[in-house]
Formats: sequence, structure tokens, C-alpha cells
Amino acid sequence: MRRVENKKLTTPPHCTQVTKDTDYQSRFHYNYPLAYIQPGQREAYQQLFCVNPATVNKAVTTVCDWAAPPQVQFTLGDEYMHVVRQDPTGRFLGNAVITTYQYCNHTIHQTLTRSEADVTVTPV
Repeated sequence: MRRVENKKLTTPPHCTQVTKDTDYQSRFHYNYPLAYIQPGQREAYQQLFCVNPATVNKAVTTVCDWAAPPQVQFTLGDEYMHVVRQDPTGRFLGNAVITTYQYCNHTIHQTLTRSEADVTVTPV
């Protein structure tokens, strides 16, 4: 999904996709807004909301960066997604782009935090 404008890439070309599947029944689709890792920042965590109880049916994250494909993993308990950018120069130029969604068997709690309110939840 690379975009080119005036022969210049507008999205990072090096991507890593990580998928985690379980055999739980899916009832809700959590669609997270695009997230960015700022230039100069080496690593980041994205909080995931399909927890308590942690019953992630499927989680998919794609992270794209400019210098090299980043390292991406879900933390134990599926509470966060962790990204470590790879850049031999150590400069980490440009924004890395994070796209995430999950399938879960429950919806978000009634009292939403600000970051939870940005997540779109739809029935499957």
C-alpha cells in the first residue's frame, strides 16, 4: 500500500506484519486509529484494549518504516504491541506508521479512557 506522489514515496516502504490467532469466538472488531512513531524515536508501545479478560481472537499489526522493517511483537497478556525501529545510522528519520486491529469476544468497558474512545468497535 505504498503511495507515490511526484515520484516520491509518501508512505514508508519497509513493513512488518504480525498476526496472533486463538480459537476464541469473535464478537467484536476493534479498529485502532493510525498511530505514528515520531522521527528520532527508537521504540514505542501501543496499548491494546481487548483485555480483562484477555481473550484476543485475532490481533494484526502492520508497522512500516523508512530505513528497514521494524521489529514488532505483542507483549505477554496482549496488553500492548511493542515496536523497535531498525536504522543502522541511529537517526530514525521520518514517521513510522502503525495500523492495528483486533477481534475480541467482548466490547470496551462502559467508562472509556481518552485513548479507548478513539478505537472503533463494531460487531462481527
